[in-house]
Amino acid sequence: MRTKVRPLAALGILSTVAGLADAFSMPSMSMSPMAMITSTFQSENDDAIQECRKRAEMRHAEEFESGAQYFGQSSPKCNDTKDIKSWRTDDFTSYSVGTGNGGPSELKLKDGHVIFETKEAVFDDNTCDFFIQTARETIRQEKLSDQEKALHSDNSDGQTTNSDLGEARLSNLSPDALEKLNLLLQSNLYPMLQERLGVEDLAVYDGLILGSIAPSISQPVHRDASLLTLNIALSSPKEFQGGGTYIEGLEDHSGLPLCIERGKVLCHSSGIMHAGTSISAGERWVLVLFVIAKNEAQIARRAHAEGLDLIRSMNLSEANIAFETGLLEAPNDHVLHMGIGQVASMTGNEQESMNRLSKAAACYPASHKAAMALGKMFESKRKPRAALRRFDNVLSFIEDKDLLNGAWMPLKALAWDARVSAGRCALLCAEYEAAKHTWSSRERSWTKRYLPKAIDRFETALMFVPGDGYISSMLQRANELLRDANEFPDN
Repeated sequence: MRTKVRPLAALGILSTVAGLADAFSMPSMSMSPMAMITSTFQSENDDAIQECRKRAEMRHAEEFESGAQYFGQSSPKCNDTKDIKSWRTDDFTSYSVGTGNGGPSELKLKDGHVIFETKEAVFDDNTCDFFIQTARETIRQEKLSDQEKALHSDNSDGQTTNSDLGEARLSNLSPDALEKLNLLLQSNLYPMLQERLGVEDLAVYDGLILGSIAPSISQPVHRDASLLTLNIALSSPKEFQGGGTYIEGLEDHSGLPLCIERGKVLCHSSGIMHAGTSISAGERWVLVLFVIAKNEAQIARRAHAEGLDLIRSMNLSEANIAFETGLLEAPNDHVLHMGIGQVASMTGNEQESMNRLSKAAACYPASHKAAMALGKMFESKRKPRAALRRFDNVLSFIEDKDLLNGAWMPLKALAWDARVSAGRCALLCAEYEAAKHTWSSRERSWTKRYLPKAIDRFETALMFVPGDGYISSMLQRANELLRDANEFPDN
């Protein structure tokens, strides 16, 4: 007997679609729509663009001078200096995120899309212990100083300090620690970056010794505010559980975080999207150095940072100019397109917002934020097939890597959301087909083809939230629709 078709609204599904503001984590505004960006943008805003570039160049010059004075500048290549390490290709294990995915300065680097891991330790055990103890003492002293300030202050600003986070900034380390670090930079680390990534005239601009004590939380995926990043493991993986560095979009890789042995180094373009992952037991200490180059001002990165600051102060037209300035340097940078999309969303230009999200997703498929936001926007506009295509793309890229033991927790959460969203959209489409052809002899080909995958996705999602009423109700309805569809003969 044919199963009675119930309206989808009875399950409360239509009322759960996320709104546009969630896609950008910013409040919506009631403003007139922003004019579409045209090919005349640069000529119409040339003065503002040039000013934005000048500000970026000035900030770069100031940072490089400060870093060079404080931490020292790289020496020119010199093959006859015995104290300088000579690096070869065979000294590294390489990982790729794919050409074009190394960030806005990738083309200014040699192999800017590659992450390099030293096969041997660069820091010995004594050096690792030295920096860990130095960091502990620095954090202890900072906490004492913070407590002293609080005792003598009527007003506390409530800001989280580096010591609260278990971080010791390089600028706060002892003089002997800075001297030791500078020697290691000159003898080992700067030559490594010069040989692997092909950049001269380097200086550390900033850096941290990060201490994670379980249980810790994972960082969000991010880029570093520098040109190159050095990540030195000060702790052995035997001293903690979990941890490592998650690299977004690694090719030919399980997708699990890279967890290197004590004293080894990861170096890469700072524009590669990555995140430190949480530990569930023990302690993990890492030295992270942010390096810039004298002759690479990184206009695109700095313009993006300026644009975000302008959004926070609600200077939206100036923010748009900053993002467009960055795109003139890096036309396929997904975060710059996301920035323009965010401005468009805040000014009520939904179509431009969707266009920019689509562009961002196409430029950098490894980042699922744009595709997920675009999918939810299509769903909110009652276009479930268009939404389903975006969620399918996300899940196709993830390839069930989120189900591996030890997978990065935010990836698990994102994949779960994508499965539920994709299943819901497929259910909406099947519901429409059922309503249209309830008593027709026409086969329900769409339902037969796509609903089995939706059922599988609901079942996978329920593995993580057993008994969830909302997902269970969608699963039950999907099974009903599939049974009903199977009663229609295939043509």
